[in-house]
Amino acid sequence: MQFLEIDALAEYSAALDALTEGQRAALVEIVFCFRHGVLSATAVFSDVETLREVTGQVPDEITSAVTRRYGVDLESLVDGRARFYIDGDKPETVLLGFTYSAVGKLEEWKRYRRDPDSKQRLLIDRFDAASEVKSIGEVERAGGPDLWKGPLELPEKAKQAGLHVIYLAKETKDQSYLRVFQS
Repeated sequence: MQFLEIDALAEYSAALDALTEGQRAALVEIVFCFRHGVLSATAVFSDVETLREVTGQVPDEITSAVTRRYGVDLESLVDGRARFYIDGDKPETVLLGFTYSAVGKLEEWKRYRRDPDSKQRLLIDRFDAASEVKSIGEVERAGGPDLWKGPLELPEKAKQAGLHVIYLAKETKDQSYLRVFQS
């Protein structure tokens, strides 16, 4: 599904603004993250070829995945690291995230799983490159606009452009998220 009103989100991410017309047409979702006072945008595509076009190269964990969505934090590419996201590989796993160093070496990966006690929460398990546990069960929850700590006009502009928004936030960290996609 193409973002017909992506220009409404212009100027919130220089990396998002820099996508070509073809790359913009391939977007299925954008996830804005406001972390420690810094805004970043994750572009989500339905095909690995567009992801490769945007990132230059894609790690094996991503290209070999059976997934419907391929995401990359665009600002992480500018910073020399890369954060990639794909759909989960098991029914209880919603999403997998991978962080790579500037030289393309896996630093850590995360499993986002459904909380069996609440549909409004995800539990995040974090592992190092050797799959040793770093943390288990970090909570990320969905809710209302009060969860979003980023630019307050961003969700309003998205909604005015006819886009759908979902608010998320980590419970114990200074991180909030705004998922934006076609209604």
